Amino acid sequence: MKKLIAAAVASSMTAFAMADISITGDAKYEYDLTDNNGTKTSTANTEAHINFTGKSGDTTFVAKFQLVENATDGDFDMEDTYISTKVAGIGIKAGNYASSTSGLAGEIEEGGRSHGKVMMSYKLGDINLYAGNGGDSTATPGADTGMNNNMFAGASTTVGGQTIQVKKNSEVLSSFGMKGSVGGVNYRYEAQDHDTHGDASYAEISTTMNGVTVQYAALDADAATMLSETDSAVFAIESGTISTSDGQDQIAVSTTVDGNKITVKSGTVEKALSSGTTDKDYTQLSVSRALASGATAVITYTDQDMSSGDKQNLEIELNVKF
Repeated sequence: MKKLIAAAVASSMTAFAMADISITGDAKYEYDLTDNNGTKTSTANTEAHINFTGKSGDTTFVAKFQLVENATDGDFDMEDTYISTKVAGIGIKAGNYASSTSGLAGEIEEGGRSHGKVMMSYKLGDINLYAGNGGDSTATPGADTGMNNNMFAGASTTVGGQTIQVKKNSEVLSSFGMKGSVGGVNYRYEAQDHDTHGDASYAEISTTMNGVTVQYAALDADAATMLSETDSAVFAIESGTISTSDGQDQIAVSTTVDGNKITVKSGTVEKALSSGTTDKDYTQLSVSRALASGATAVITYTDQDMSSGDKQNLEIELNVKF
């Protein structure tokens, strides 16, 4: 009997070891203290992301979950759930997922998730082609995803180390982008054209000299509705969080001193105050340090103009990736 039990246990462990399954994620605790022209408020919250990935040959399944807890609410959310595979050399990705801010026009528009996304991709020489259905962000799972109204297609290629991208987002929206490096200066330029709302663009250049990185980034749009990104890694204050803003520019300088990464950002958000008639200036100082425990501590101080005075914000964050 003992031999039978041992064999069964060994068999199950072998099956588990052969399965290509991984669990990754990140978690953070944030304490936020705000002084808005003399009125002080403080909040704290804990947020975690758990990612499950299963692989079999050329097929991958991904499920991403978010857990958020603060003083007034607790939330468990299934974020990304998709499968990617290959059929006759054609890549297929289907499910619920969001595009990143590093993707084409990612700093201009919010990369929202939607149900029923399907994308097919194919590499033709040096050109990557893709097309699909963007799904419906308002539909409930299993509902009609509006296949006829959310189709998109695009292509990208690299020429001389420079990446060129074009995309037809929908019947009324098109995107274009270029990025690369010239003479030690990195650049990224992206633009969108909407039949109704006009044009929007994002431009970024950066370089590193003697351990100091300097970056300039700018957004510009014909209408505020074109700028919807609210959670990029570039700007200290997002134009997408201000309904009247149609652009901004920012200079960022970062370096590392004795294991502390120090970043200073200073910029102006256009038409952000007084119901869209006055610009808002801001300055942000951030210091992050990797701890011996495996966690990272981040302290961020932000000062910004408001219609009735200044607003200062101090955020203390402890985060970990696993």
